[in-house]
Amino acid sequence: MRKLTLDERRSYDDLGYVVVADFFSTDELTEINEELDHCESPLQTAGEHEGFTYQLAMLTDKTKQFAHDERILNLLEDIVMPGIAIFSSKLLTKLPHSDSVCHWHQDDAYYTEVVDSNTRMSIWVPLQDTDERNGCLWIVPGSHKQGLLPYVVQNNGTCRKALDEAEIDLSKAEPVPMKAGSILLFNALTWHSSKGNDTDQVRRAFIVSYQEATVPIGRGTQHIVLRPAI
Repeated sequence: MRKLTLDERRSYDDLGYVVVADFFSTDELTEINEELDHCESPLQTAGEHEGFTYQLAMLTDKTKQFAHDERILNLLEDIVMPGIAIFSSKLLTKLPHSDSVCHWHQDDAYYTEVVDSNTRMSIWVPLQDTDERNGCLWIVPGSHKQGLLPYVVQNNGTCRKALDEAEIDLSKAEPVPMKAGSILLFNALTWHSSKGNDTDQVRRAFIVSYQEATVPIGRGTQHIVLRPAI
């Protein structure tokens, strides 16, 4: 089980994110996609929660195993410390030809309402290849260094606690296309968004947010300590 290389850790620290390619095998992706076919919650057609299936790591034994995977924890152990706990987990599905966007936001705009954390971050695992056509993630490199910024509430799309685009610089925003089975690690303060899905195929992303085990709570019963602080 590998850990982040020095260059990967430097990218995470400097840019607020890093992509590790070819992390999960094709067989593993097939298995988790088949599992999700049977447990995905009904998708709403409008509103803030469109396309989201919440408490993903608690739905089945297989989704739990995915979020608790020791290979993931090994990648995170030099970032999330002391110890590692789950804050929350979810699946984000973009249906074919959906024009729903996830506005520019910071995860901690949602998460700090529950509890503060010094090392909170998320993994974003595409279960299909993602690019600009089907709603890959967009990120502003280095944006996490500005700390938690004020947000405005949007009345459309998802991720409605949005950064005020009139007050921030998005000139360095870049798409992060990824092959299925790659894994993206990003800081909870990193600015990110996604656009719609213009293709004929569903696009799924398995998302788990982790924080140090010394933080006593998370998103309700989703909070699970996976590696206690030593």
